[in-house]
Amino acid sequence: MVRLSDVAKRAEVGVGTVSRVLNNSAKVAASTRQKVLDAIEQLGYVPNLVARSLAVNRTGLIAAIIPEIGYTQHSEIMLSMTNVLNKSGMNLMIGACGYSDEAELQVIEAFLARRPDAIYVTGVRHTKAVRTALERSGIPVVEGGNLTDHPIDTVVGFSNFEASVDLTKLLIDSGYRRIWHVTVNKDFNNGRVEDRLAGFQWATSTQAGLEVNVIRCENSFDGGAEAVRLVTASGVKVEALTFATDVMAVGGLLECQRRGIAVPERLAIAGFGDLAIAKLINPSLTTVRVDRVALGRKAAEIIVNRLQGNDHSSRVVDVGFEVVERESTRRPD
Repeated sequence: MVRLSDVAKRAEVGVGTVSRVLNNSAKVAASTRQKVLDAIEQLGYVPNLVARSLAVNRTGLIAAIIPEIGYTQHSEIMLSMTNVLNKSGMNLMIGACGYSDEAELQVIEAFLARRPDAIYVTGVRHTKAVRTALERSGIPVVEGGNLTDHPIDTVVGFSNFEASVDLTKLLIDSGYRRIWHVTVNKDFNNGRVEDRLAGFQWATSTQAGLEVNVIRCENSFDGGAEAVRLVTASGVKVEALTFATDVMAVGGLLECQRRGIAVPERLAIAGFGDLAIAKLINPSLTTVRVDRVALGRKAAEIIVNRLQGNDHSSRVVDVGFEVVERESTRRPD
């Protein structure tokens, strides 16, 4: 392994000079800096970041815990965070917990053992063990994707409950009365989705006095299609379906097309998330839009400011949402 002293010897300078070059110090002449950089390239020297982090108590690493790597909504947030963090010389390391409380704790403990400077975790519902680990970490913690009045440290998100309420009210105001909600299976541990269910129940039953009907299925295109098949087989006249995710909603819409069910004339379809396919599918999908890029950017900016000693005023940051009405629920005038 090439050592710092080897670089110093090749460049004919002291070890301290090499360190100053690696730390981008202005107290090094341009010609000397170039000699050191040339020596580094010739020898293939890689700085020992672990040793450096122990000396300055910073690693330059930010940990992020997300449920699934393949989901567009999470990848958009991670990409936005990365863009902000990289500009401040920080790097993002990502772990997926698969909607499992046990896996979430394991990933968090594994990351904390590697001394990240801050941590982002998806959602606001955590086990006592997870909350304790994060509270004791002594580093900035940002929860994202939902809101709570009692964050571990800071939360950046929106109210999934209120978004679902507003989406359901849109359907009710449009004249729909027999509205069913399609959510995920109970073994799919997702507090944000459960808040959407609670919002639907409140808007239909408590607010409008309508009957509450819920279908649980897999969070996939096939799951959404299965929901439509169940509704069709029930023999009950259902006017509209609200899906907890756009993925299920698109699956349901495609199943309607296969069965010759006119949307929205026979059955209205609404989703949640405003994925790219939502406005491209025919008919286009009514859904809830969240600016995930802004969410990720804000989360990263909070982390950077905290680490640079520039604290922010609020521990609860609401990025808001927008209900987007499209063809899948819009009745003709």
